[in-house]
Amino acid sequence: MAIQRVKACTICTTEFTTSQIKAKYCPECRSKAKKGKQVDRRQKLAEKRVVKLPVSEEWLWVAREVRRAGTVECLHSHTVETLEQLFELRNYKYKTYDFDFEKKRSKFHLCHIQPVKGQNTVGLLHPHNLFIGPSLANQVHSTKFYPGVGLDISRFNLQSRWLIPDDMPDPKVLQKVQKYLGPVLIEYAKVNPIRMSQRLSLAKWIHKNVTGCVHTLAKLERMGMTELRKIRAAFEEKEVYQMDLSTKRSIVVALDEAVRLSKQLPHGKQRDDIAFLIPVLTVAGAWLSRQDEQDGLASILDRPYGVHWTPVELREGLNASDFRDFIAFQTFQTMQGAPLDRKMILNTLRKYLHVPAMTPDYSRSNSSMQSAFRDQYANFYSQVPVIQKAILAVGVCSSIQEYEYLEKVREADREMAIFESFGYETCEHEYDYSTLNIQIEEDYAPNPNNPRIKKFIEPIFCDF
Repeated sequence: MAIQRVKACTICTTEFTTSQIKAKYCPECRSKAKKGKQVDRRQKLAEKRVVKLPVSEEWLWVAREVRRAGTVECLHSHTVETLEQLFELRNYKYKTYDFDFEKKRSKFHLCHIQPVKGQNTVGLLHPHNLFIGPSLANQVHSTKFYPGVGLDISRFNLQSRWLIPDDMPDPKVLQKVQKYLGPVLIEYAKVNPIRMSQRLSLAKWIHKNVTGCVHTLAKLERMGMTELRKIRAAFEEKEVYQMDLSTKRSIVVALDEAVRLSKQLPHGKQRDDIAFLIPVLTVAGAWLSRQDEQDGLASILDRPYGVHWTPVELREGLNASDFRDFIAFQTFQTMQGAPLDRKMILNTLRKYLHVPAMTPDYSRSNSSMQSAFRDQYANFYSQVPVIQKAILAVGVCSSIQEYEYLEKVREADREMAIFESFGYETCEHEYDYSTLNIQIEEDYAPNPNNPRIKKFIEPIFCDF
């Protein structure tokens, strides 16, 4: 038996009993000390991570945007959550794979709601002031803005100590960013890793290993990943590794951004207008997904083999390009904060589209097809009710179609309610069995390991 000792806590002097000869703290102070050590470790970890800002691709992007704004105050009002949202948005933009290397231009821009270089204001680098939109529309929109939306700071209130000249190097910019964000940056770094850029790592490798390289390290670090990969591939006499990635469809990006903004923007008219566009874009995407040679729309409505469903069609005699331009224009303007005429949007949709069938036709599919294309079918099954609800929300189906669909939904709900009222119990393990259709053979003997029947057979065993 362990020897029990009475000791006095070195923090609160309270006496406590312990078997540990080296014990110093009572249980309460020991718990507090552990939490304090954990906080200290997280603080030290965050400080180590913050040192890596100048070699992080995400924070180098922040440095470029801050330099473009001309002031660190474009990061005004950030929290840990909004910093995470900002980098999620930046990474999503990267994953649109929108850069055309031949034409040297992007299909999408990270658009400011309040312009970054407004006449009297500076638009903030903030997820509530940014969205991904078509580059051409963004260039045409230029520095125009709508009052009362987005986030900005007055140029007359800018402090000189946070101003950034055009020739300030990235490390110096990020030093100011670190000072400006202060505790918010530390709290962000406690829960988010800050990793070294693969591009910079590759640049350093080339500078160290490629003999006779004509580029300095500083120039290599300014190059893009594609150029650096070509230099390394030529040195190693290998083919350049290139992924064949297709650019995301504009309507998919618009729908994703509408969903994001409808959740992240503060409550108000702009958020409500963008949320209104979600079923509009869903219906338009469902229509486009059924047109010839239209790929990349499986995230809106998939096309599993053996299933036929055309939820919406263009009315005869109307122009598809005009309809697509209308949707794209209204979406961009609404995200920029323009007032939305909801009645006009709905009337235009009803003018262009009609609904051939509210439900899919599964007659051409079978169990073997569904097994072979399981993921595609699962994706499609989850999308069908979303498309149906969007069709009802924008009112492009007829009254008869709406009535018949809702009747089927009510009938399905009634059947589900009846089924759930039976209180079925499912099998949970190898000794379990269903409570339905039980057929007991004459030589059946209950298994004592079954927890469901153990409470019934234990009294019987006790009687013997």
